[in-house]
Amino acid sequence: MPYYPDEFKEYLKSKADIVAVISQFVPLKKMGRDYVACCPFHEEKNPSFHVRTDKQTFGCYACGAGSRNHSTVQSCDVYGFLKGILRCNLGEAIEWLANFLGEPLPVLDPEAKRKQDLRAKWIEYCERAAERFQQNLMNNKEALAYLYQRGFTMQDILLWKLGFGDDVDYDFRNTKDRIVFTLFDFHGNIISFTGRTMLPPNVLAEANKKLQAEGKMPIVKYLDRISIKPDDPYYKDHPYPEFDKGNHLFGMHIAKEFIRQWGEAVIVEGWTDVIKLHKYGVQNAVCTMGTALTEAQTKLLVRAGAKRVVSMRDGDEAGMKAIERDAKMLTSHGIQTFIIPMPEGLDPCDLCDNFEDEPDQLLRWMEKHRRTISQWRLERIHRETYDQIFYHQSEIAQLQQERMRKVIEVLSQVEDPVELDIYIRQASELFEVSYESIKARVDTYKHNQRHLIAG
Repeated sequence: MPYYPDEFKEYLKSKADIVAVISQFVPLKKMGRDYVACCPFHEEKNPSFHVRTDKQTFGCYACGAGSRNHSTVQSCDVYGFLKGILRCNLGEAIEWLANFLGEPLPVLDPEAKRKQDLRAKWIEYCERAAERFQQNLMNNKEALAYLYQRGFTMQDILLWKLGFGDDVDYDFRNTKDRIVFTLFDFHGNIISFTGRTMLPPNVLAEANKKLQAEGKMPIVKYLDRISIKPDDPYYKDHPYPEFDKGNHLFGMHIAKEFIRQWGEAVIVEGWTDVIKLHKYGVQNAVCTMGTALTEAQTKLLVRAGAKRVVSMRDGDEAGMKAIERDAKMLTSHGIQTFIIPMPEGLDPCDLCDNFEDEPDQLLRWMEKHRRTISQWRLERIHRETYDQIFYHQSEIAQLQQERMRKVIEVLSQVEDPVELDIYIRQASELFEVSYESIKARVDTYKHNQRHLIAG
């Protein structure tokens, strides 16, 4: 498949009018500010195919073309249409669009062309491996049963290209005898695989305890592709010798269209969390694959059009620390942060299972429990200090002063005066301290901070 730089793909997409492109293949009829037609991807007499001019997207309400529910046309942008109507790959769709727009294809210097060719070959290599892994899975009753027991269907397996690994490829030794999760880049190209052990958590913990006692390496739950060492002959001709999953977000290739339409993304930690959330209607969900949110991942969210991000990290201490790091990173890029605190002992995948009989209720539950980062911080301070206040009455004044110090620091970070007023009223009710007292403390804190900076 021919490969072109991401910048060139995005440039063509920004310049193209999707109505003009689709009109080359389908007679469109204007309806309001949008257009309708009989769908070119299935036979019909009444038009179900809609083109949105404001979003520059298309979709068929009958067959699902332009959505993940369609068998082949799973992207609703101009490239998704061209790939479907021309039955071509992304590189060929770019070439068609460049020719249609009268734009010359980029001329690369020899070294850049070598790297692009390596990347194209790598993607083809990964696609072949993905097909083999999926075939392995279909022939492995135990692995299939494991996924079915976890609540995944054949549709999930095919959509996310789940598989069962082997050590046929030098690069993907990490997948041997493990469930395979396929990692896609922003544009939907397959670029790597992660292997997950099928051992239940209690069995894995017991096995690792035994291995530790024997001085052996533990079994890792998720095993990413093993990096190529610099002294390996394979290193210089490898597009990802030191592959870093921190440059990608799992699920972004599907979620980006929903993020762009809704202006909001949901961030979780794990692969299965994303698959389950998409299954239950949260199609703007992506995951950091067990890592802290990175600068590169944040830029992907901005690129997808996220103005707000909802963090659904695990409810343990590590998850709470990750939320704070996420908020700091997101705020630095102008993205508003919201939190959905997870019930104790549950991750998003488990949470979805609680709504198995009424999946439409999950979105309502999420909306009910979402908090701004400031609200979440105030509630966390109250929760963490409640027992101290309750059981140490003799130290109540000192403890109350300390927790109110933390509250004032949180409130002083809120810039908008209306928003600040709302939070002070909430804090007043939550901590049983008068509104006037908290406001006076906040004003004093902000005044001192301004003088400290000025000095």
